[in-house]
Amino acid sequence: MPLKHYHIEDVLDRDKAPQLFVGIFEQTPDPQGIEWAHRHTFYSVVWFTGGKGFNVIDFSAYELLPNRIFTMNPHQVHNWEYSQNAQGFFILIAPALATELSLHFSAPYTDLNRDDLPFVHILFQKLQQQSDLKKQTIALQYLVSLLENEATAMPILSPLVQQYKALLTEELGTHRSVQSYAEYLRTTPEILNKECKTHTGLSAKQLQLNTQLTEAKRLLLYTTLTINEIAYRLGFEDSSYFTRIFREKTSLTPSAFQEKYLSNL
Repeated sequence: MPLKHYHIEDVLDRDKAPQLFVGIFEQTPDPQGIEWAHRHTFYSVVWFTGGKGFNVIDFSAYELLPNRIFTMNPHQVHNWEYSQNAQGFFILIAPALATELSLHFSAPYTDLNRDDLPFVHILFQKLQQQSDLKKQTIALQYLVSLLENEATAMPILSPLVQQYKALLTEELGTHRSVQSYAEYLRTTPEILNKECKTHTGLSAKQLQLNTQLTEAKRLLLYTTLTINEIAYRLGFEDSSYFTRIFREKTSLTPSAFQEKYLSNL
């Protein structure tokens, strides 16, 4: 079965989704009918201030720590396990607002300096208590800026590369060329390649292939799709070509990757 995609209104059990929602774990009932693992169509920020457990994002499990703030982009595979006494905050950000803010998270989490925690706690409280979207957005920008400053080892992508990566994720399985993406982004393949190289160390074509392979790994681990079905879904010419490319990039065949990682999940 394919992985479920959930919108903000699904998670909040509402008919209409807000552009930005800030909640408190211990005061928010668990949504009904949510399947795990799953994907989100929105951006999220999660901070567990108490409790124990793990947050699983794509292929890795990360321990919950009181100074660790998790960030997720749309379409990443997500699951978690946490103790009943877990406490904390979560922020759900609609794609339209994220685009307006040029928001894209480069790392699955940021470990904050403990001296910053009191300020961050106040910031989350202000976000949660504030009902004016404009004021909430300003507070969110402060928070994102703080996370970026703490994660100094992670590159901050240019707006062009952010837009390109978002397009690649949204259009998985299409056969668009780098030329076509460049035209859509109102730039040239040369400029797109240069920006990608500068900010990621990879060409635009390599980024496209990496996006396909990351999605292939998700589908191998979290769905019952066959290797042939995955190859077709992601736009590869045939399954043998997909297997060859997958092995070149990961040193494992798709089936070997599946066997290795499923034994550890």
